[in-house]
Amino acid sequence: MTFHLGISMDIIRFTVRETQLAAVALLAVLYVGNTTLANEAIRNESPAPASAKQTETSLDYAFTDRPLTERSVWTGAKEALSDKDAFWRDTRLFFDTRSYVFRRRNAADDRPEDFVIGGKIVYESGWWNNLSIRAAYYNSTELSSSGGNTGLLADGHENISAVGEANLRYRFTSGFLNGAVARLGRQSMSLPYINKHDIRQVPAAHEAYTLERANVENTKVNWIVGHVLKFKDYDSDSFEYMSESAGAFDSDEGVTVAGARYKPSGDVSIGAANYYGWDTYNTFFAEGTYHRLLGANLDMKLAAQFSDQRSVGDELVGDFDTQQLAAKATFGYQGLVVKGGFSLTSDDAAMRKDWGGSPSYLSMMRLDFDRAGETAYMLSLSYNDEFWTSLGLSGWVSFTHGTNAEDAATGLDLPDRTEYDITVDYKPPGGFLEGLWVRARYNFIDTEGDNTKVYDFRLIVNYSLPFL
Repeated sequence: MTFHLGISMDIIRFTVRETQLAAVALLAVLYVGNTTLANEAIRNESPAPASAKQTETSLDYAFTDRPLTERSVWTGAKEALSDKDAFWRDTRLFFDTRSYVFRRRNAADDRPEDFVIGGKIVYESGWWNNLSIRAAYYNSTELSSSGGNTGLLADGHENISAVGEANLRYRFTSGFLNGAVARLGRQSMSLPYINKHDIRQVPAAHEAYTLERANVENTKVNWIVGHVLKFKDYDSDSFEYMSESAGAFDSDEGVTVAGARYKPSGDVSIGAANYYGWDTYNTFFAEGTYHRLLGANLDMKLAAQFSDQRSVGDELVGDFDTQQLAAKATFGYQGLVVKGGFSLTSDDAAMRKDWGGSPSYLSMMRLDFDRAGETAYMLSLSYNDEFWTSLGLSGWVSFTHGTNAEDAATGLDLPDRTEYDITVDYKPPGGFLEGLWVRARYNFIDTEGDNTKVYDFRLIVNYSLPFL
């Protein structure tokens, strides 16, 4: 059920100087690959782009269907099921194992560390009379820990063990709802602000009742409606009401969701989503993208998004009203992909992300750059070379700077912050190592007026084993 990587914590204790030298070396030989150049909430699982067009935005990601792999290591069982009803014939059972080493330095005497193993086991049936079921068990088990919490385990370095998904699905095959799927129960969601935020050992999950049509063939409009009742974060094994997750303790309110994306062509998309958190706050999100081929090997993708958050009803989490505007431009040329972006957050309050990760283009490994009044700028760079990609190598670097932030309660200025991120991946495209994914990440935070060296080092080993 778990995949153990025999790595001693002593072996991975990089000094800041050693890691900075490694960063310089990586910049010098940036052939090692590419990235989705997406926000942190979705960056961990999207394919690497070879062009600007292949970069994903939050709404595009939300309405992209990602079926389970057809690969199976238990070929005998698959053959035995081949003449059965679709419910059994199309059954999927796989283990996604993960080993995670996390080391953070906040100060000389504040150095939390965790080394865990675990992952998830997923079962998904085929369709029977348009009905299907899916279930997933999540686990994070401590091997060694010290210092404060890292998010790999629950509070107090407690192991995480949870049935993160358990839902019944019904697929509509005719009429206006043709292609739509109703899901009832615990499920994995991929919407802006309400998503699995899979950036630690196990993903977040939601208990919800949704009706969604995503990426139906020959359909330009995709949409979702539903009600989300509970949320389990990535560092917890218990579900609590959405209002409780937002800070309204001893309440039992949920969030009503409605969203859609219109994609008239492969080069243009526009969409919006609204989340009404009963007696807490409402979030409205809108996004548009435009792609254009500028030459035989040169393309461009422009994207902009807007978020509005404001308290509603009994305002159980306070009275506030805030907005964020963000935009990015991505250029691709013969495998080189460069992205620049900015975001502006109003000074009434910081943006809230109580039910998943931020959809902002400037959401990075550690910081989201969405404090009250904050203006932020970002530059990211990757390279997709066929030779290195064929070896399974990829990587990216980014630089993000935030300024003008202030404390919304007091109006006092907050220090400027700069984040430097580096990621290197090894993901063999085939052969006996297929299913393996090794990721090394480094993050450095430079805070104005503070000489403390603040950084993260993360080493993640994923291994996907599809039994059926």
